[in-house]
Amino acid sequence: MILAVDIGNTNICIGGLDGSNVLFTFRMVTRPRCTQDEYTAELRFLLRRVGFDAAACTGAIVCSVVPVLSDHLARAVLRLTGLAPLRVSHTLDTGLQFAVDAPERVGQDRLADAAAAAALYPLPCMTVDLGTASTYNVIDADRRFLGGFIVPGVQTSLRAISAGTAQLPPIAPEPPASLIGKDTVGCLNSGAIFGTAAMLEGLTDRVEAELGAPLTVVATGGLAPCIIPCCRRRVLYDADLLFKGLRVLYDRNAPAT
Repeated sequence: MILAVDIGNTNICIGGLDGSNVLFTFRMVTRPRCTQDEYTAELRFLLRRVGFDAAACTGAIVCSVVPVLSDHLARAVLRLTGLAPLRVSHTLDTGLQFAVDAPERVGQDRLADAAAAAALYPLPCMTVDLGTASTYNVIDADRRFLGGFIVPGVQTSLRAISAGTAQLPPIAPEPPASLIGKDTVGCLNSGAIFGTAAMLEGLTDRVEAELGAPLTVVATGGLAPCIIPCCRRRVLYDADLLFKGLRVLYDRNAPAT
């Protein structure tokens, strides 16, 4: 089994990977001021709850978009498993060619999503990860990572509009009851959900026009189940896309034993 750690801006997601199967997942809140010892203790407690057996762990991999925590979590994994984790980087064998200006600045989460898309889905492909930021990746038929789009996430946008106005309340996004909102909360929610769906469709149409080929579109992230039903085109849902990408990266780069 491979232990995978994805350090995001809002949550740290942990997964146990066995081949193509995701055996377990859980989340910890991202707290940049926490120490290595605190994260080690929390990780030990949560791994015990899911029945994790360090003796059965044959490898580990860490992906991070919060640099201040990267070393903390990598060392925590080493202390708990005795294994130094593989660290995600553009220098790994990703199965991709990079057609962007600065591959070293591509988020590690985007690298994992793109690696999974290139390995598991028909190309060309566009992935969208609906998290704190909504991140889009475009991979062409020749496995070239062309870049993509980054926009504020649904919840991030709703928090911003509430904080910047006097009369718009903070809300949590949920599946909308109707297209046209009937009250303030409904208007906010429909705008966020249907607006994100329309943006996804519009970006897909424009990328297809630029590439001259139809796209496979794969969505992941906690809000994807709310967004996909509001789309008028086929969008695949893969809740474990990033973890699958981490498995792809591990298999391509782990030292032979």
